[in-house]
This record gives sequence, structure tokens and C-alpha cells, in this order.
Amino acid sequence: MILAALVAVDLAVAATLMSTERPGPAQALSVITAWAQAPALVLALFRPRSAWWLSLAASLPYAIGGGVIDGALEPEAAWPWTAPGLLGHLIVTLTVACRLSPRVYLAQWAITLLTGRVLIVLLSPPDVVLDLLPLELLSAFGLAVIAAVRGLLEAQRKLRKQEKLTEWERTRRTLLEERTRIARELHDVVAHHMSVVAVQAEAAPYRVAEPPPELSDSFASIRENALSALSELRHILGMLRSEEQVPDSRYAPQPTLENVGELVANIRSAGLRIEWSVSGTPRPVPQRVELSAFRIVQEALSNALRHAPGCRVEMAISYDRSELGIRVANSPGATGTGAISLVKRQPSAGHGVLGMRERASSLGGTVEVGPREDGWYEVAAALPTKT
Repeated sequence: MILAALVAVDLAVAATLMSTERPGPAQALSVITAWAQAPALVLALFRPRSAWWLSLAASLPYAIGGGVIDGALEPEAAWPWTAPGLLGHLIVTLTVACRLSPRVYLAQWAITLLTGRVLIVLLSPPDVVLDLLPLELLSAFGLAVIAAVRGLLEAQRKLRKQEKLTEWERTRRTLLEERTRIARELHDVVAHHMSVVAVQAEAAPYRVAEPPPELSDSFASIRENALSALSELRHILGMLRSEEQVPDSRYAPQPTLENVGELVANIRSAGLRIEWSVSGTPRPVPQRVELSAFRIVQEALSNALRHAPGCRVEMAISYDRSELGIRVANSPGATGTGAISLVKRQPSAGHGVLGMRERASSLGGTVEVGPREDGWYEVAAALPTKT
């Protein structure tokens, strides 16, 4: 902007100094044209269309006055533009060409040439030097250079965009191949062993004559858990193999807060004493929130079962106006060993606690995990119900 202003002032001053050699009407017309055209050079940086029209209009007083007023121009004077005026309008024209589409600047170039031709035909004074040809040649050459440079830059931009798209496709394909490999490994290893566990749990009671009811119930629970794990594993495998992001219900129904009772009964059968309650008025919440809430409860109870066997668990689910609260606290295990964080016990793992935090964070919620002063271990989560 500063450079444009300096160029504008320099051209205006040059035109003023040149006009002192031609006193009379020519001097006044040259000065008016020069200073009227100067703002167009700065305006072209911000409003190119308006700047071009201003530059063209500013050149008309000299062209029309020189053609209408007898004796206004000396012999051999440049017309219909002064030398500084021609240079200024050329700069504005090329600046506009850098900013606007080819259709616009070619139309403006044609209007400039048409205006010059009309002035020559209607108002051409005698004994003047017509300077329309230099403008035509210089502007045509400048516009051709600008069009070539803009075309090259546009081609490079499209090439970079295509390279990014190709890289994205390559990354996407690699990711899909890796997901497929993981799905295959999960199917070949985990699904196989879980199927074996389910079959063995179903057949085990028949290997003992008159097995105790407790033993049969225990094996039945093992089989149900194995089948449930297989069902969720198939859902995960389907998502891993899918190229698109699919709804959660495409492969299997996802658990919600209505399934917490079944989860509690399942954990109780493994030996935990659980007291749980629901406060507030239960209401429908977004599916993502329900799934995350269920998984957080599931992980918290599983951690208590793994790290504090035989402990007592207190669980509360609260429905507030704008969030869903979850609190799961467990006492030290029956052996006297307190249930401490999975991250602290096994620094190389900790994926369960990390997963809870990631689920809550994706919804804009929070999860606080850690021991309490009374020796209990607590997981507290707050999940916004408006996501």
C-alpha cells in the first residue's frame, strides 16, 4: 500500500512538473488528470473494479478538453493520454488483472481501447501525437504475462491439491489395510478362544455326575459372558472391516443405560457386593452419551473386580438438567489390598482408564479417577447430555 501511494504521488508530481512547460489550458487539464488518477493506484489494491473506472474517468478531462478547446494542446503533444496518465492507467489495468478473473480484465482492456478509438474519431485535435498504440501494445503484453503467470500458479495449486488428495487416499488405504489385518487377527485368535471357552463352559457340567447347582450356574454365567463377548467382537470386526463410518446399530444393538441392571447382576455373580441407585428423572439422552456412560460403568466395575476381588461397590447414576453424572466407588478388596489405579499398578497398560477419559472428552465431559481419603477408589464422570 505504501509503495502504491508513493508511485501515485510520484506520477502526479511528474505530470504537474511536465505541465509547467505548457502554460494555459493544457497545464490545468494535465494537473487535474494526474491528481484525479492518483487515488486509483492505491484503490486498486482494495477495490480493483472501482479503481479501474476511476482511472479511466480521470483521464477524460485531458482527452476531452484537449479535443474540444481550440489551442489547448501544443503541436506534438501526447493525446488522448499524457505520458504519466498512460503509465498510471497501465499500472491500474495490470493490478486489476492480478486480482480479477480474465473475463473481467479483458473486458476492461477492450473498453479502454474502445474509448481511445472513439476519442480519436470524434475529438482528435490537429498536430498531436496519438499514444493509443503504445497503450495497446504494453497492456496486451502485460496482460499476456499475467495470464501466463496466473495459469502457472493455478496449475501448481491444482497439482499440490492433487498430491495432497493422493497422499490422503494412500493413507486411507493403508489405514484400511491395517484395520483389516487387525480384524483378521482378532477373528483368528480372540474369537477362536472365546468360542472354545463358550463350548467348554457348556459341556463342563456334563462331565461331572450330579454337579452342584452353584457349579452349573457358574459355568452358565461363563458361557453367557463368552457369547456376549463374541457378539460385541463381531460388531467391532464389522466396523474395522468397513470402509465407511457406520452407525453403531448396523452390526449389533449397542448397550444403553437400560442394560446397567444386567451388567450389575453379571458382576454380582462374580462375587462383588454392589449397591446402586438412580437419582433425578431418567430421560432419553443421545445414543453416544448412553453408550459412553455404559462403557464407563462397565470399565469401572471391571477394574473393581480385577483389582479388589470381594470388595463392596457403591454406584450412583444421576440425571441433572444438562448432564449425566456417574459415580462408582469400591472399597479395598477382601484380602485387605486396596483397589488402586490400573495406571499406577501397571504403568505399561492403563488403557481402561485412558479409554474412559477419551470417551468423556469426546463428548465434552470429564472423568476423575483416584483413591479417596477413606481408602476407597472412585471413578466420577460428568457427561453433557446436549452434544
